[in-house]
This record gives sequence, C-alpha cells and structure tokens, in this order.
Amino acid sequence: MTEKETERIEKEYPIKRIIIGNEQIKVYLDDENISVSLEDYYHHDLKNKKKLEADLYQELKQKEKVGKAFQSCLRKLSLKDHTEKQIRDHLLKRDLNKEDIDQIIDKLKNYDLLNDDKYCQNKIIYYDNENLSFRQIRQKLNKDGIKEELIEQYLIRNEQREAEKIAYLVEKYARSIRNRSLNSTKSAILSKLVNSGFAFSESKDAVDRLQLDGQNELELLQKEYLKALSKYQKKYEGYELKQRIISGLLQKGFNY
Repeated sequence: MTEKETERIEKEYPIKRIIIGNEQIKVYLDDENISVSLEDYYHHDLKNKKKLEADLYQELKQKEKVGKAFQSCLRKLSLKDHTEKQIRDHLLKRDLNKEDIDQIIDKLKNYDLLNDDKYCQNKIIYYDNENLSFRQIRQKLNKDGIKEELIEQYLIRNEQREAEKIAYLVEKYARSIRNRSLNSTKSAILSKLVNSGFAFSESKDAVDRLQLDGQNELELLQKEYLKALSKYQKKYEGYELKQRIISGLLQKGFNY
C-alpha cells in the first residue's frame, strides 16, 4: 500500500456544523460542506464533532455528486423533453461512472420523466405539422438518439401526406421568391424541396404545375433587360451587345 493510500485511509474529517433542511442536510467540515440525504444522515448517525472516516467521506461525496447530477437532469427536463441518449451525454460530462449514470437514468424512467417512446411519437407529430419530409423527420430522430426500432415502429411513410407537404411548400416558397423569372423560381423551389428530403420526381411534378403571373414575368424581363443593356452597352455594341444581353437574361432563367 502506498503512502498516499495509507494517508487517505487514516485521514478523518471532523464535522463542525450541521444544518438540517426539508430534504437535504448540509454537513460542514473544516473547509467544505457536503449535502447528504435524510436517510444517510440517520443511517450514519451524523452529528457535530463526529469524525468521518475516509471511506464514509468518499461515499458521501460521491452520493452528493450523483445527487447534483440528478438535479441537473431535472432542470434540463423541466425546460423541454430529452431522449435517453441526450441525458446520458449530459451525464458523461459530469465525471460519473457507468453505474451512477445507469442509476440516474433508471430513476428518471421510473418517474416517467424520460420516455423515448413518447418522445418519438410526439416529435413525429410535431415535425409532421411543420411539414418536414419523411427523410428529414428520420434524420432528426436519429440525431436525437432515438433507436432505429422505435423509429421504424412509429414513423410510417405516407405518400399522400408527402404530396400534400410538397404542394403546400411549393406555394409557400413561390410567395417568398421575388424578382426572379418563372424558370429561375421553379429551379430554386425544386432545389429547396430536394434538399429538404422530398423525392425529386414528386417535387418536380409539383413545381412543373406552378403557374405565375405572366404580366409580372414580362415586367421583370423588361426590367432585367434595361439593367443588362446599361451594363453591357458601355463595352459592346451591335451583334456582340445583343448576344451579351441575351446570354445574361438566359442565365436569369428567362425563355429564349
């Protein structure tokens, strides 16, 4: 046995003061205090001037650490729901061993404060109402740490619902895009839909059905033509000027 280990075993910690609260008791030592439960207070017969042996001191310190970690989980869960993985990741940052973490997780589950089944079902409903694609919802649940078997159980692909979301988003994106040609608008919307996880063919069919105000298209073309004319006529003229303007307008999505 090393000298340091011998010193740890032989060291004692005299209790200087005890303050009894409703649920926790503060035990004051020379230069620190420990929060202990009522159960440990009575079980170990803690009182003023009693000396804690090193093993008991370490045990109470570890229980305090676990208790504080549990309280931190309660605070997180009071703000919003979390998955078991998210809480485990949180606890791993608090220098706890696997046994302590499992103990806290089990306690939270027993109180029904940690329930991946409910979390998965509620998030699917929420994400669906937000018009996220099937693929987006799956990705978010995976990122949250929901197990694959739960996702398979509760997330069912509905082709009709996907089509409804696409139709809604096409109209929404079309209203938000300004001063762009019809082709450019359609291209931007299609890109948004595909990047959001919707199927290309279904998205393209919905975008192809989009109709915008032809008068606005013509007014925009005239506006962009004047801008291109002002830009290129300083350097070009005749046929070269015409080709430069046409090329610039084609790049903006206008039909030849």
